[in-house]
Amino acid sequence: MNKKVCLFLCLLSSFGTYAQDQWSLERCINFGLENNIQIKQAELDSKSAEVNLFGTKMSSLPSLNASAGLNYSVGRSIDPFTNTIIDSDITSQNGGLNASLPVFNGFRIRNSTLRDQQSLIATDFSLEDTKNTVTLNVVTFYTNILFNLELLEVAKLRLLTTKTQENRISTQVDLGALAISDLLQIRQQLANDELAVITAENNVELSTLSLKQALQIPVAQEFSIDSPQLPTPEELVVLESSSVVYQYALKNQPIIKASVANEAAARYGVGIAKSNYYPSVSLNAGLSTNYSDVAANALGDSFTYLDQLDFNQRKFVGFSLTIPIFNRFQVVNSVQQAKINFDRSSYRLTSAKNQLQQTIEQAYLDVKTASKAYSALENSLEAAELAYENASQRLDLGAIDIVSFTQIKNDYERVKSDLVRAKYDFIFKTKVLDFYQGKPLNF
Repeated sequence: MNKKVCLFLCLLSSFGTYAQDQWSLERCINFGLENNIQIKQAELDSKSAEVNLFGTKMSSLPSLNASAGLNYSVGRSIDPFTNTIIDSDITSQNGGLNASLPVFNGFRIRNSTLRDQQSLIATDFSLEDTKNTVTLNVVTFYTNILFNLELLEVAKLRLLTTKTQENRISTQVDLGALAISDLLQIRQQLANDELAVITAENNVELSTLSLKQALQIPVAQEFSIDSPQLPTPEELVVLESSSVVYQYALKNQPIIKASVANEAAARYGVGIAKSNYYPSVSLNAGLSTNYSDVAANALGDSFTYLDQLDFNQRKFVGFSLTIPIFNRFQVVNSVQQAKINFDRSSYRLTSAKNQLQQTIEQAYLDVKTASKAYSALENSLEAAELAYENASQRLDLGAIDIVSFTQIKNDYERVKSDLVRAKYDFIFKTKVLDFYQGKPLNF
């Protein structure tokens, strides 16, 4: 008996865990950030920029390369040991080490390093901006589900009210207090309300599907979200001025920081192009040697393979200087192109700032408008509710026809739905403004 009780409790516990496995907004955001393909691609861009920067930094180091060769010549050849012409087959080997160090190249390496540093900064901020976009999308889809769930509750309540009214009218028809046409009218309204519930349920499923797709969750997977207690618009604190919000966003939004870094990278790109105007100097050193079987045969066994390699050693060290004189205007063209790229990046930065300001000003205006709309609908709902209650009483007394009552009832239900829509419109637009102020996007 105890074993059965324990088994039942275990099953009940597991069911409770499963039933409570709902997705909070925070969980949805974290899941989206971990699995979004655009974020993974942006992470690869950042890694690529990091690799480019490392390669540019290492280009200031000396290079060292080894070489080796094996040759077999037939007929008249030059003896690699005596440099005389002989008529004999020759097997020869050669090898060497070569090193080179850039001494001066018109500050190309310096500017390239600074450019790639700014490019890395830009890609990192672009990655952060992509994460912000994904977060906003998740908040949007999550809020849509909450909105549609509340509309579904409104539709169900409206259907329940209509069913109650149908029962009352049916009783009054049976008593002869109302005509059968009134019953048919309310039943038509009942059918419309049933359809509204179906539509609302479908909207919940569609909005849930949108969030699943955004999170890349399989459609067949069980999924439900938490329904937090959302504040009413009167409880929300409003508002910093749009200029204050803009100044904060201008300093903190990653899209602006990325544009600033890209402009700096383009500026260093001009310096890289101009480096080709300057002479370049490099330090070179090398060691080489060779061996031939002709020399080995001529000198005998006492002059070993290693002796010949040691005897044939050649060492050198020196500087090389390259002075650009005329290069078919290629440097001039590359400098002009670099300047154009810099101007283009400057315009992009200005455009990003203007777009940010316009977005914030629009978001600020949207919040104010949504707040006013909510307040107006609250007043309208109060009046519509009083009208509906009065019509219900008059319907019971037979002082109003069913057509007029249905119109009053529909007006009341419409205002309730509009109020729900205004509430979520205000909440979402407030979240958008919170985003630009660096506030956490949660409920």
